[in-house]
Parts: sequence; structure tokens; C-alpha cells
Amino acid sequence: MSNENGQTLMELIVVILISVLVIGALVFATIASLRNAQFAKNQAQATKLAQEGIERVRVGRDRNQPITISDTPVSSWNGYGSLCTGTTDIKTDSIWCYQINGNCGDSTLASPTFCYFNVDNQGRLTNLTAASFIPSRAEDIPPFHRAIILSDDAVTFASLKTVTAVVRWTDFSGPHESRLTTILRKI
Repeated sequence: MSNENGQTLMELIVVILISVLVIGALVFATIASLRNAQFAKNQAQATKLAQEGIERVRVGRDRNQPITISDTPVSSWNGYGSLCTGTTDIKTDSIWCYQINGNCGDSTLASPTFCYFNVDNQGRLTNLTAASFIPSRAEDIPPFHRAIILSDDAVTFASLKTVTAVVRWTDFSGPHESRLTTILRKI
């Protein structure tokens, strides 16, 4: 009888199969970890952009910056020498004079809709549209899109405005959104 040393073909196939499974699991874990790290980075950046948007609105309120809302005689946060006149030919009124309804002055839209705005670094607000989703003209900060939602209610509209910053982005797993909300008081 001969005494042969070495491995059989079956043993070699088992070793290769186990090696492939271990390497595949390591590659999968590495890819998942990189994706999670990228998502966490994007989420943190989106939250910072939302915070910045809210702060810009706060600065605009404090500096009485202009507000552009179509078909509404609003000129700024506190108006320019007017006490809620309601005239549509001269934009002088304060935003505190009006309840911001869901349609942003567009009576043809069905609820629920939101009043989306862009806000610049000086705090000036420009109405984008009334829609149930963030509009395509939202501020573009690749890969993010930021818009501001102003809202209030029929009881407290003259003293409180709700400001929501919405930041959206899309990555490998689909669309994501970061929202921050604060309430601004009339000063």
C-alpha cells in the first residue's frame, strides 16, 4: 500500500469555497459600512443646512428683510410704515397682518399644500410655490435642495409664525429628507 500525502480535490474545493465566502462577507461589510458612513455624512450636512435656513429666516425677521409672496400685500416682517392696510397695489404690510394659508394666495390649489420659500443669506424670503412637495426651484446646494415653509394658524397668526426648513437629497438608497421646525414670535 502506498502512503500518499497531500489533499484531495474535494478538500481543495471546500477550502476555496470557504475562502470565497469569507472574502465576500468582508467585501459586503465594507461596502455597507461605507454606504452608512456616506448616509450619516449627508444627514449631518442636511441638518446643518436646515439649521442655517432657519437662522437665515430669524435674521430676516430681526432685520425686517423683504418677503415676496405673490398676490399678497406683504412687504416684510414688520412692514414699512403701515398698519395692516390690506391694499394690494402697494406692498407695505407686515407678514403679521396675514394668516399664511396653505395655498399661499393661490385659491386654485387643493389642500394640503405648503407655502415654500427660498431664503438668501440676508434673510430675504421669496415665495416659490404652494405645493404638497418641495418644488424644483428650491435652493440647490448639490446634492441637496433646501426650501423654507412658513405657516401659522387662525388664532396666533398675528404673533407666531412656524418656520420649517426642509432639506432633501437622493443617494444610492433613494430620496431622504431632513426637517427642522421652530416658532418665531413677533418682535
